[in-house]
Amino acid sequence: MATALRSLCSAPKREKPIFRNPARRVSLTTARALPKPLPEDQLRGTLQRLATVRDRLSFLLAAVHALGTHDQRGPLLHDLDLSRATLVVHRERRLDHTLYLDELTFHHATLWLAQRHRRWPTSTNPYLLVTAHTAVDDTDPQISTKAINKPLRRAGLQAGRLRMDRILDEAKHTGDPVHLIRLFGLSPHTAMQYLRAAHPGRHPRLPAAMNL
Repeated sequence: MATALRSLCSAPKREKPIFRNPARRVSLTTARALPKPLPEDQLRGTLQRLATVRDRLSFLLAAVHALGTHDQRGPLLHDLDLSRATLVVHRERRLDHTLYLDELTFHHATLWLAQRHRRWPTSTNPYLLVTAHTAVDDTDPQISTKAINKPLRRAGLQAGRLRMDRILDEAKHTGDPVHLIRLFGLSPHTAMQYLRAAHPGRHPRLPAAMNL
């Protein structure tokens, strides 16, 4: 209603029938939705239902390491270090975040590198995740968000929702925002948001020290 009032009054103000928009100070208050967990049965068996190694790796990066679609598109081949079982994620205007891969994700990352080299041995695309199109494209583009989410949508999932569910699950087992910040590379504000969702009433407001 507030948005409609401001819009309706802006037109007559522009045409001069009125000199002032009476709705200019009308404010709209919206409730911010807290993260919600996914049903357990929605996740069960998903890895086995995904057809390709790349899709399974993408699922694990989201469900285990909380990497959304944007974060999955960015890593380069050299950001994956199999000798140390790490993956570096570069984030604009923020510090790089290093993932320490679990055994299952490490296994699928190894399988994906082998399959990628076997299918496109001459590909110059520098990105870790590629498709049949981006692997042979001379412009070396990133994988699209659609290519990542389409296989997950068939299972009723999205990388963003998997990321949210993973962080929320971790938040349920800790009351320490610093732990979430270090594990997932979150901002202090986002970490507190998840803690409030996981422990209602325990974290009423952002601590002053976290605002520094």
